[in-house]
Amino acid sequence: MIGQTFVARSPPDGYTLLLAGGSMAGARYVNANVTYDLLKDFTPISLVETSPFVLVIDSSLPARNVQEFIALARQRPGKMTYATLGAGQMPYWTAVVFNHVNRIQAVEVPYKTTGEALVDVVSGRVDYFFSPVVGAVTNSGKLRALAVTSRVRSEMLPEVPTIAESGMPAYDLPAWRSIMGPAGMRPEVVEILSRAIARSLGNEELRARFAKAGSVPQASSPQDVTKRYEDWMAIFGKIAQETGIKPH
Repeated sequence: MIGQTFVARSPPDGYTLLLAGGSMAGARYVNANVTYDLLKDFTPISLVETSPFVLVIDSSLPARNVQEFIALARQRPGKMTYATLGAGQMPYWTAVVFNHVNRIQAVEVPYKTTGEALVDVVSGRVDYFFSPVVGAVTNSGKLRALAVTSRVRSEMLPEVPTIAESGMPAYDLPAWRSIMGPAGMRPEVVEILSRAIARSLGNEELRARFAKAGSVPQASSPQDVTKRYEDWMAIFGKIAQETGIKPH
């Protein structure tokens, strides 16, 4: 948030930019210290990449797919536990949305790092976690991967279905990152930067490095970035209202 606020207050000359995440769409619903207006205080430039999360569970649980897991969780209201990286991070939102839509009552266990969360899922101390895809691949065989959070399957886990394929057709909550600048940037500067980002993301060596990290490089128009944030703000705002999430 410190970096986001700094960029929002910087001169709109194109020299101070923000690597922005999808989690910014939900920031104001969980963090009372957010002072910026996401849609008014920034200039969107381009999407950079998307990467799915993977719903991973303790391998000792008797669930082999998403629907079996939902049924199991409903049988144990208030007893299942899920890992997050704290309120507002994407593993938090992916879980909150999943739990709410499926009427799952579970206990959040926040961690400082992905590694710590995965260790506790593997050991059975926590029941489930929406893990970055690399973490799920690294721990393959130690936990059970049920589904990915993106619309399309991950190339790193091609045998794992999407949550949309698993009975939740509207679910589409991957991680994604964009480049944005302060509000008021000149259109010609935005165009220069947008074209440069698209050209860079076409580099085969760079694309290979993204793929190794479980990411899909993806440029876009500024309008696409704005639309994505608008859509996600609507999703997170609705979930926050319905579940009673309050900024603190």
